[in-house]
Amino acid sequence: MSTETIVSTQPKPNGAREPSQQGQPLALLSPSGLVTILVPCCGQLEFTKLLVPSVLHHSRQPFELIFLDIGSLDGTAEYLAGLAAGASVRVEVVRADTDLGISDAIDNALKLARGEYLVLLNNDTIVTEGWLSQLVSLAKLSPGIGLVGPMSNQAAPPQLLEEVPYRIRGQGTGGKSLEAVDEFARNWREDHKGKWGEVERLGGFCLLIKREVLKRIGHLKDEPWDLGIFDTDLLSTKARMAGFTLAVCRDVYVHHFATRTFAQGAPA
Repeated sequence: MSTETIVSTQPKPNGAREPSQQGQPLALLSPSGLVTILVPCCGQLEFTKLLVPSVLHHSRQPFELIFLDIGSLDGTAEYLAGLAAGASVRVEVVRADTDLGISDAIDNALKLARGEYLVLLNNDTIVTEGWLSQLVSLAKLSPGIGLVGPMSNQAAPPQLLEEVPYRIRGQGTGGKSLEAVDEFARNWREDHKGKWGEVERLGGFCLLIKREVLKRIGHLKDEPWDLGIFDTDLLSTKARMAGFTLAVCRDVYVHHFATRTFAQGAPA
């Protein structure tokens, strides 16, 4: 069992790259409003290749990407290394050889995260226009809002949209299918603009967490769950016990293939 950070890059103004300086205080490294997007991968490269362009195209700045690669043998490691080499944002990859190393890998990934906000995002999702700015805006609406999630075609109520007017598959998905997702998300946003609600629990397929929540409840390191922070039932409960409100952003839609990002099934 081993865990290692295999990619550590940080963009510089002139386009050159150098390893991120993990010893620096967070405040010196993090611009205001920075979002760390944490993406777990257990293979399923075809889905990661759909997610990454949507994140790069539809996410407002500033944001950084941290990938949690758990034992992928399908070219995921090579793809992520190439992404880090050419991306205009900071990209980190933390790898564990098997799922036995998930707990340590999550801990390492959280130590690398510099954002004011952390977003857990499954690699079997497709994000849409304005998704990140809307989630952050709702989180900023009140200091008491600690966790925020979107609506989706594959989620537990009340985040579930049971009927969507498109059908896509993962591997071999064409541009027209993805355009249909974006079109639906735009129409949904216009029809439900500004709507949100308090909930008891949020799914982990796409979940924004304020750093203040993690500071108050800790990184769940002492809990007997291998998936730690990705156990969103536990996370939701602890956040509410700490006095935070959980909110669903009803005018944000994220597509979810629901193919179980973790090999043994992460909570969604």
